Amino acid sequence: MKRKEYNPAMTANLQRTLRAASLCVGLLVAGYFFLFYSSAGSGSTAAKDDPIELLLRLPAPAPPNPLVPQTSLYNRDEKFYSKSNVPKDNAPIDELLDYWLRQNNSAQDLRYMPEISDQARSRIMKEISKKPALLTSYLNVLKGDAKAADFVKEIYDREGNGGAINKEERRMVKEWLMYNSPYFSTDLARKASSVNDSGEYVTGQQELLSLARVDFDRAKPIIDRLLGDSSLKTSKVLATWAQYRHALDTNSTGDIETYRDALKAFVEDKNAMPGMRDLAMDALFSEKEWSGRDEWYFSLLGDETLAKLVVNGQTNTGLTTLILNSPEDKYVEKMIELVGSNNPTVRSNAVRNLIAQLNIGNAAVVKALLPWLEDQKWAIDVDDSRGALVRKLSEIEVPESVPGLIKILDEKHIQSVPVANTAFNAANAAANAANTAANRASISANRPASNVTDPSNTSQVIAFPFRSSAVAALAKQKDGRAVPALRRVLPEMSQSYERDIVVSAIWECNGFSLAEQLDALETAAKGVRTEMDNEANLAANANAVASNYATTYENEGKRAPTPAEIRASLGRTLLQAPAIPDVLARGVVDRIAVLDTKDKPLALAYRRMILRWQNAAINILLLRDLKRGVADLDTIIRLLGQRKELRVKQSTDIFDIRTGTPTAFGISACLLEDSADYDSILDNGNIESKTALFACARLLRLPLQVPKVAENLKSPNPLLQTAAERYLESEDSLEARAIVLARHPNEAKILGARSAFMVDGVAETYNEYLYAVYQSLGDSSLYNGWSGAGNDDQIIATEKELQAEVKKSDDLVGIYSYDDNYIRIYKDRVMFSWDEDDSRYRERPLSGEEFDAIKGYLAHNKVDELPPFISCGGAYCEAKELIMLSRVGGRRVYMTGTDGEYGGGGEFEFFVGLDKYFAGLKQAPAKLKYRLSREIPGLEIVLAADDLNAVAVWKDGSDFRVAASEKAVRDKIKKEIDGDPDDENAPVEDYSEEIEGKKAELRAKRRYEGYAWYKIEGSEVAGITSQPAGVEFLPMRDGLGVPAGEEQWKARLADLEIRASEDGLFKVVRGRLTKVRDGNYRNPVITPNGRWVLVGKQDDQSGQAIFRVDLTTNKEYQVELEGYGESYPLAFIPSINKILVIRNDYRYYRSDDEDTALADSEPGNLLLVDPATGVANPAPGEFRPVAQQTYRALQKTAKPNEYWAAMIDEEKGLTEIGIYETKTFGFKPIMKVPKIRFNSMNMWVDEPGKKVYFVYRGHLLSLPLP
Repeated sequence: MKRKEYNPAMTANLQRTLRAASLCVGLLVAGYFFLFYSSAGSGSTAAKDDPIELLLRLPAPAPPNPLVPQTSLYNRDEKFYSKSNVPKDNAPIDELLDYWLRQNNSAQDLRYMPEISDQARSRIMKEISKKPALLTSYLNVLKGDAKAADFVKEIYDREGNGGAINKEERRMVKEWLMYNSPYFSTDLARKASSVNDSGEYVTGQQELLSLARVDFDRAKPIIDRLLGDSSLKTSKVLATWAQYRHALDTNSTGDIETYRDALKAFVEDKNAMPGMRDLAMDALFSEKEWSGRDEWYFSLLGDETLAKLVVNGQTNTGLTTLILNSPEDKYVEKMIELVGSNNPTVRSNAVRNLIAQLNIGNAAVVKALLPWLEDQKWAIDVDDSRGALVRKLSEIEVPESVPGLIKILDEKHIQSVPVANTAFNAANAAANAANTAANRASISANRPASNVTDPSNTSQVIAFPFRSSAVAALAKQKDGRAVPALRRVLPEMSQSYERDIVVSAIWECNGFSLAEQLDALETAAKGVRTEMDNEANLAANANAVASNYATTYENEGKRAPTPAEIRASLGRTLLQAPAIPDVLARGVVDRIAVLDTKDKPLALAYRRMILRWQNAAINILLLRDLKRGVADLDTIIRLLGQRKELRVKQSTDIFDIRTGTPTAFGISACLLEDSADYDSILDNGNIESKTALFACARLLRLPLQVPKVAENLKSPNPLLQTAAERYLESEDSLEARAIVLARHPNEAKILGARSAFMVDGVAETYNEYLYAVYQSLGDSSLYNGWSGAGNDDQIIATEKELQAEVKKSDDLVGIYSYDDNYIRIYKDRVMFSWDEDDSRYRERPLSGEEFDAIKGYLAHNKVDELPPFISCGGAYCEAKELIMLSRVGGRRVYMTGTDGEYGGGGEFEFFVGLDKYFAGLKQAPAKLKYRLSREIPGLEIVLAADDLNAVAVWKDGSDFRVAASEKAVRDKIKKEIDGDPDDENAPVEDYSEEIEGKKAELRAKRRYEGYAWYKIEGSEVAGITSQPAGVEFLPMRDGLGVPAGEEQWKARLADLEIRASEDGLFKVVRGRLTKVRDGNYRNPVITPNGRWVLVGKQDDQSGQAIFRVDLTTNKEYQVELEGYGESYPLAFIPSINKILVIRNDYRYYRSDDEDTALADSEPGNLLLVDPATGVANPAPGEFRPVAQQTYRALQKTAKPNEYWAAMIDEEKGLTEIGIYETKTFGFKPIMKVPKIRFNSMNMWVDEPGKKVYFVYRGHLLSLPLP
């Protein structure tokens, strides 16, 4: 089996890379100090604001939802998932689901996966029956069982389109059925029929093997073809494997022995191709175990030709296949025995097998390999196996490894490296330093460059290939014996990031005295104070630090570090450490105590540095600060997140803060989670204690008595009122919500959490310790909620629109809103609408039965009690919500993980039911409407036909025409070329460039089928008409060998025309086609004098470039343009005798049938080229309207040198209509059209009629012209 290898790519600009990497390190270092001042999310006010007030601004966790499956992201130890720790059949169902989900997701071909029992599989299938959306998460677990295959097919049939499994998942399930059941064996046979040799290996392996299992009758002709073709090599092995599998499945004893012997013969044949031998081993070691297999395998370990099987340039698994495909510890003892063999081949093969087992974490495996550290010739190194051993020692403590690691630290290799690659490696090293600065534990190995092919372009260098890994490994061992060796290599570290790694290792090995560590921390604290003392200039100071570090890295040479540099490096190491020794922690605490009386700013710098350290002495200091009333927000959050551990280990210290300030007493109740303290504070506490209690209780979801909390809403203290209300909002019971809404009459206030209880009007906040608070609640879905979702801004905007609407209209009683569906309840009617996009919607009345159905559904699901359904979080997580709103107030039910994304969302039955309900409502006819009609009076829908898709418009007096496509024709063409996406029985095709190329040719050939120009009378189509003069939306068809394109007018004169294609550049004169030049050309633009043509050309040498072609000589000259990307000419501009071109056009290209306009090109990408000289200059002025021209020129106004134009403003989400003037090349907008995108080619202005006509997503609309 093939094993992937990583080959680094060369950079294009080494100097730039080096500088960028060095700067990155500086930014990270500066950013680390920046964290001390910004983690509270309050910027420069952090030191001034009341920490309790800041606490109230943070998002509070949502109520847990029992309907959301728990993930084990933070709840289970990794040992739970061990392949040797299979849960019992009667284990709790959540354990079974969790364990087998992990096994399913980590499953690989030819890798061991524990076998699930019939009972456990049945229990999982039962859960899938309840929640069919779970099916795709367990498909690998269901393999190899006929009943399971029938079960999968049953769900596949039952959950058709619109069911719990989305379209993409249905394709996945169908493919699984094709490979694991007879249901789609015809498709599988078609795919398997292409099996053939591919270089030294074979294609279609999985297809043929699967077919042999599910439908051998269909597989047999393919097998016979492979065996009968004498030119095939590896395919014969595959055919034998298929026969062997079928014999095993049918228990054909004689055939089993025959095919097994044939496969063994392939393995033993030293003259056979490596791919043949490797594939035969895959067959023998992945199928059912057989008597004598292990003994035969052990005999192969002495075959030096099997030590490394290189196939098509890659090292395949070979002899490691058996180890990788077996229970983790099964062969460990035997391999440890064999590494002691005197036969170097046996030893090397055994070593490679143990290397394959490094990740199981068995210390005995590592110990058995330790001789290799000191003797590089002890075994053959395959694919940097020795380096893998060293790197493993950075993860596991093996004291016996220290002498070997010290020796390999100095191991030198002479290497040939490309001259340029020397700089590249330095750039890589500097880039890796960024990771080191961000996370001390992330240390990458420096590996030598490989694949050097040109000796003349290489240099010989001395390298220490294992040094970085060995340093990291010694740091893990924490052994004082390594200190002298590490100090010895420290002067040889040429860059600061390298010294940081070594200094960190010395510290881990206890190589610095207490005084040295305290001195380093003092230096670091003074740096924080010096660089960050003026928080108002925080960003500038951070940039200065970054600049200084970047300069340092740029100018460093190979020299011994100074004591000050070592001290600074040690300071960085300590700052990034998650914990420090007790003796150092006590020293730091003592130092802070002294500074509290002598240098408070320096004491503050220390406090901000120590927050990350987990240590009892540090905790005592933080608790003492809380008791004294000097703790800041970060300190309080850090203590709240760690409260459970503190109660176990330092309960006395927590109890002690109860005697501190009133605020400390309130926070202590949260730390202790003591209900007696809650009641005491609610009954007798002062304002500060209550405010603090409410602030922290909302973050921990502590149960306070709602009526007693509500009493504080009448307090004269505004902060206490705020704290009480925000607690009640987060408490979220019916009683609490009623109290909150009573305080906000007729405000349409919406209650209920989104991903968390965000505070309205407060900018997004961040606190690096808040995650621990959410994590401490023991519910993975709540943890997902603290970061929100990627589309929350859109959801909030929709809420505000609905609130404004319901408060504005007296006739509107209430609104139900869900995923762009709206039910508006008026006093005399109920209306249903749904958005088609940002600008248009459809609307119809809702019948009484339909309205009763949604009311009954919501009541049945007790929607007023539903908490949010949170299954993911972060920028790439999507959300949607149900809103139930009236002027009195409202309630939201929020969900993340839509459409089955991240394993959630689609599985929630409540939302599946809503989807089905609204999908049903959309089946009835509804009237099309545009939101713009509310904002701009006079918007008219001129044409919105069900069977036509409008794409272009033209008008001259009463002659009104529109270009449109027949939807049925275009849909039919698309299905014929790409297949029907809704056809579940369509054959599953693999991607291939050949197939996609043929599809592209068909799309081009049939590009205009179904398109025509139609005459418009009123708002009706009055039949097909001809294309208007001067318009070439439908290219001319004249039967010439090179067809005209829709922009052909740009390359046409009275008696001359230039056409371009992949076959060349052509001239058309009096209907005769003549080739001018060979090549792949496109987008020709001709000058009026007929001499010059600018044209885009694609070739292997110049890529995509623009050429000038002199038609008097047919010679071409490249136009020199800077940059990369596609460049091509756009239009000739007569007034300046230049051709407008575009360079570096990386814009997204829509499909032919897309019906929205693209944004204009960046002005800086437009250039003016002199066609006679080829000189290119930036285009001064506004030229984007000219660049829009495709099938026609811009429409002239009634005045000379003026044209109508439309330009999209992406940032504001609107289109500006105006006049484009070609003397000064300026654009004067006269009106704005919000939420609709179109450009000049989509628009026609009727000046006499004072109307603007434009097409938008298949409809023809009009607006009054100002």
